[in-house]
Amino acid sequence: IPATLRFIAAEHVLDIRHREAVIGIRNRRPDQAGLAARRVGRVRFAVYAADERTRVWACVIGTTPSALWTADAAAGGSFIEVTNPRNALDLAVAGAVRLVLPCFIGDNEAALRRVSDPIDVLAHDQWIVTHDEDRFEPGIRQILDRVTHMIHQLHRQNEKLENNAGQS
Repeated sequence: IPATLRFIAAEHVLDIRHREAVIGIRNRRPDQAGLAARRVGRVRFAVYAADERTRVWACVIGTTPSALWTADAAAGGSFIEVTNPRNALDLAVAGAVRLVLPCFIGDNEAALRRVSDPIDVLAHDQWIVTHDEDRFEPGIRQILDRVTHMIHQLHRQNEKLENNAGQS
C-alpha cells in the first residue's frame, strides 16, 4: 500500500485523537481517551562534546525538559542559542559547543563523546501512539510495526553500547 510519511518535529503535542497526526512518538504515556500506546524504550540523556574541554553550551530555545535543563546548566556561562536541535548537533560536531542529547543519538555520533554521566532527571519512557481505531488499518498497522521495530533496534543498540562502555 503506497503511503506518504511526514515527520513533524514539534514541542507541542499534536492531537492524534482529532487526526492532527496518525502516529506519534511521545515522552509520556497519553492519558487521552481513544488513543492506543505502546512503550518502546527508555530514553536517557547526557552531555556530549567533540572535546570535553569545550565549555560553551548550545541551548535550544524551547520548553522541553532537556532545553530547560541545558538553560539552567549554561546560566552564568557562555552559550549559543539555537532554534532547532539539529543546529545544536551540527555545532557540537564542529567542536564549537557541548550539548544535551538523548544517549541513543549522542553515543552513535562518531564525532562526539559523552562528557557527563546520564542526567537522571531527564530520563523517560518513550511511547508510540496512534488513534485506537486507526491502529487496525492495514497500512497504519504496517507502519506502526516498522517504526516500533526501528525504535526498539535503536534502544537495543544503545543498551549494548552502554554495557560495553561500562565494561571498559
